[in-house]
Amino acid sequence: MNQHSYLVGLIAPGAEFSVSSELHRREAERHHLRYLCRHLDCQRDFGRLLDYCRIFGFSGLGVTASADHPVEALDGLSGAAARTGTVTAVVYGADGRTTGHDTGMEAFTAAFTRNLPGVALSRVVQVGATGAGVSVAHALAERGVEHLTLVDTDPARASALAEAVNRHAVHRPARAHPAEVLEHHLKQADGLVNALPPAAESDRLTQVLTESLRSDLWICDLDHRPGSLAPAARALGCTVLHGGTILVHATARNFQLVTGQQAHTSHMLGDFADLTAEPAAHS
Repeated sequence: MNQHSYLVGLIAPGAEFSVSSELHRREAERHHLRYLCRHLDCQRDFGRLLDYCRIFGFSGLGVTASADHPVEALDGLSGAAARTGTVTAVVYGADGRTTGHDTGMEAFTAAFTRNLPGVALSRVVQVGATGAGVSVAHALAERGVEHLTLVDTDPARASALAEAVNRHAVHRPARAHPAEVLEHHLKQADGLVNALPPAAESDRLTQVLTESLRSDLWICDLDHRPGSLAPAARALGCTVLHGGTILVHATARNFQLVTGQQAHTSHMLGDFADLTAEPAAHS
């Protein structure tokens, strides 16, 4: 018998929860499903949280990529999650076993294909080596980027991510570089990925990124909030992949994992635009 009712937990900051839960709800309505999202405490012990959610009948969980949760607490991992060590979705099986998935690689690839078809992939600079940036770096290598420059506020994080990416890529494209040479590498780059977290320590790198924009540079900005790098890039005429598009594709994949039904990403992109529009747009 087909299931028509789902209880899903979302581990995410308040603002992101509001958008993600509404995206889930609207898509569920289009599929005529009962779909209830609950905001979960990301500070709780992850293993214990998984047990509680199993007891209370949760179908799955969505996890923000910035959350630090040990994958060892899960019963199994998808191929992508095992590769990146990142879990952004958890699905409960009929037997209560938990499988962790990294939807970030697939979401980035789908959004990239949709918004940046045919762009040059010889030299790409990615700034930020944590959270969703981990999945994106692996996805870029899989897409055939020849030279992937990784820069982070913590050089050790960039080096660790470069090593992890190169373990799975035959041509070993990733190299970690210190922040001091970021401007030099941006001058030679075809594309830029901004995966910096919204933290004060990132302000200097964000300033370098803004000052280094040029019209022939394609941009992927994982930050979907107002004030991100994307508006300045668009003003210069850059081809831009906005973080909101990636969020929509990740949410669509989470929805599919939980329900087994294909999400309508075109409708969800419209939902995202509606949910994040300025109040004047609704007047």
